[in-house]
Amino acid sequence: MNDAVPLKGTLAGCGFFAQFQMEAWNRMSPQVEIAAVCDLDPDRAQAFANRYGIPRVYNDFAEMLTAERPHFVDVVTRPDQHLPMARIALAHGVHVLCQKPLAPTLGEAEELVSLFPPGAATRMMVNENWRFQAWYREIKRLLDSGALGTPFSFRWVHRANDGLLEKPYPNQPYFVSYPRFLIFETLVHYLDSARYLFGDPQAAACLTAKVNPAIAGEDLAIITLRFGDGFAGIMDGNRCSPMDEAAPEGSHGMGNLRIDATGGTLWLDASGHITIEPRGGQRYAHSWTIPAVGYRGDSCYNTQLHFAQCLRSGAEFESHGADYLRTLQLVESCYRAANTGITVATPCDAAVLG
Repeated sequence: MNDAVPLKGTLAGCGFFAQFQMEAWNRMSPQVEIAAVCDLDPDRAQAFANRYGIPRVYNDFAEMLTAERPHFVDVVTRPDQHLPMARIALAHGVHVLCQKPLAPTLGEAEELVSLFPPGAATRMMVNENWRFQAWYREIKRLLDSGALGTPFSFRWVHRANDGLLEKPYPNQPYFVSYPRFLIFETLVHYLDSARYLFGDPQAAACLTAKVNPAIAGEDLAIITLRFGDGFAGIMDGNRCSPMDEAAPEGSHGMGNLRIDATGGTLWLDASGHITIEPRGGQRYAHSWTIPAVGYRGDSCYNTQLHFAQCLRSGAEFESHGADYLRTLQLVESCYRAANTGITVATPCDAAVLG
């Protein structure tokens, strides 16, 4: 794709999260321009377009792609709409950046991914922005440099205090009806980030519970992942209590991470600060620049910039469909472990439990 030609994009879905993605797209202008938006609610679509200076508004997805002939579409709708929208985009030869959850079921996700096989002219990337949070990129750099030695344990603690309100999840109230919730919608971010930082786990154990009886799915989960060479980690998450420490609204990662390694221990707090204690040394604050703009470590911008750069260069997306299916299969392993009460082998290493 010619670098001198701006990428023309469209955006489908003007709900809560679209604001963060649109802010990121506007920061890429004029290299990337969003020419039109689409939403089933015409008033919401028009208000969104007015807010972000988008020239045209549609209420029909196929009509928008036919009229605009964009290079790509950013799909920011609910999971049940992703597969049919992907089919339409493919028929129009339009590349897709697709929000997670990718689909309501693993089978539908697999079908969606199959529409865009490796080497196809029309491509799809999953918008899994958690691994693109700046602090995880910095931690990955530290791990790859060998500064911490070899990791042997981690503990992630996720908290969001929006699940026991009179009207839970006010920003995205449809979460109440999800038959699977916390792992499917939220902890999937951490499972994917664990794969990014540490590689594919071999086995999973999981316990889930419902703290708020008014919702359909689980809102508490404790997951244990086992990797090779005795390496294991724990994810402890719920959406019913506050984080350990306060952080500026919108700047934090909604949780804390501790990594124990042969060369020392690393802590990530909810504000993005990283602390390191070398083995046998003094604890110190790791010096790095925490992004001052954008959503949660400027993750939307980083993700979308990666998508745009790969469209131009032809390089593989980091969260391409086949890779992200491994994350979704890991989600399924967690639910299977929770339902059976036993540790199960993940698809990454089905023979590990012998």
